[in-house]
Amino acid sequence: MTPGGICMLNFSYEEALQNFPHLLDNVVTGHEVITVQGANHESVVLISKDDFDSISTGGLPAPTLAAPPPGTNNNLDGWL
Repeated sequence: MTPGGICMLNFSYEEALQNFPHLLDNVVTGHEVITVQGANHESVVLISKDDFDSISTGGLPAPTLAAPPPGTNNNLDGWL
């Protein structure tokens, strides 16, 4: 548990890859917070978009976040 009282599940990169569909389902439906540690010991945190929106707006709807800024590309082409 983090100092702020959030329960985070921790996975290595390899574990996360093997269980990715299940992890995503738990993040979205169970609002779980998942930490994935890469080989370089840097970590990323997976949270649902609903939880992110709630955190980033202080619990209020964020109509300005509904559409991506002009000229942005909202896909993973070039990332993988």
